[in-house]
Amino acid sequence: MKAKAVRLHSAMDLRLEEFELPEIADDEMLVEVISDSISMSTYKMAKLGTDHKRVHEDAAVHPPITGHEFAGGKAGA
Repeated sequence: MKAKAVRLHSAMDLRLEEFELPEIADDEMLVEVISDSISMSTYKMAKLGTDHKRVHEDAAVHPPITGHEFAGGKAGA
């Protein structure tokens, strides 16, 4: 299944990308994001890139998905 998300590649390098989701496990849930907002921690990650304490050094190779404050619903509902 394809998904889209904003991913951080480096400081001020955020990209909306489409990628393949891994298969959903029995103890997981797929949620369709309806709205997302930017928190101060996400803003700082975008500004600082790998200089931010929560962004791993290989973000250019394995870019983290940004946005953790969202509203959603059951996917496909």
